[in-house]
Formats: sequence, C-alpha cells, structure tokens
Amino acid sequence: MKISDANITALIESLSNHYNTNITSRFMRPLLLQLSVKKWVWDAIDSFTLNVSLFDYQRFSYDDLYKQLLAFSHFIIVTRRELLPKLKNHTLRFAGPDKILMDMAVNTFPSNINLLAEYTKQLYRKLVESDRVDSATREPAYLQYAELQDLIARL
Repeated sequence: MKISDANITALIESLSNHYNTNITSRFMRPLLLQLSVKKWVWDAIDSFTLNVSLFDYQRFSYDDLYKQLLAFSHFIIVTRRELLPKLKNHTLRFAGPDKILMDMAVNTFPSNINLLAEYTKQLYRKLVESDRVDSATREPAYLQYAELQDLIARL
C-alpha cells in the first residue's frame, strides 16, 4: 500500500535534509566511512535520502519505509557505539576556516545524531499509526519488522 499522509511526507523530508546537511557533511563523511556499517545499510539510507524528492510523485510503501528506518536505526546505533566515544580524538587535516568548521561539526555531531534518532522515532510512530489505520483488510506491515521495533526502543 502506498502512503500519502502529508505529515509523513514532512517527516521524511526533515529526516533526509538533516542527514544530508548535518550528518554526512564533508567534515564528518571521512569518519563515518570508517564505521562497521553494512553495505545494505548505506544502500538503504542512500536510496531514502537521494529519492526523497520522488516521494510526492511515486509514494513509498510501508515495507520500503520500514526497511529504510531499519537502516537508519542500525546506522545510529553503530555511530553511537563506534564513533561518539572517540570523536574528540579524531584529527582530520583542516586549516584556517575549515578547521573552525570541522571543530563545529565535531562539537555538534552528538546532538545531530540525537536529532536524527528523534526524527527516526517520530517517523516510525507516524508510520505505525498510519499502517494500523490503512490495514483494515490486511495485516499491518509493521508486524513483520519486530527487529525495527526493538531498535527504535534502543534509540
């Protein structure tokens, strides 16, 4: 079933914009690429963030969005476990104004990961709510994603 809820669309755009602007900035990308994140996670996140503009035209299914939220959840958990504890120790070679921007990116990164987690949880809750309403004649799709429910609880 395709989703057409305006609140869900707004959350998708917010999550995608935040990820592209604050998480994968040119300052943080080299550090993120060192994480032990599986390829399917990167692929799902890329698919989500690169195709968000198509959402208004094509609409996504619940299954698609649950899989992408599963990827975001994995990414957030791995980032918190592997990168945040040693973030201040990472030194990348930047000088001048770039050094200042790098310091800002590093200092705000923990807050930005927390905000990404909040967007992920909000979108999950909205999807489940919409899925329940739309599933009068079928089993809600979220029931097939028990792992996602557990990961969302850990965010």
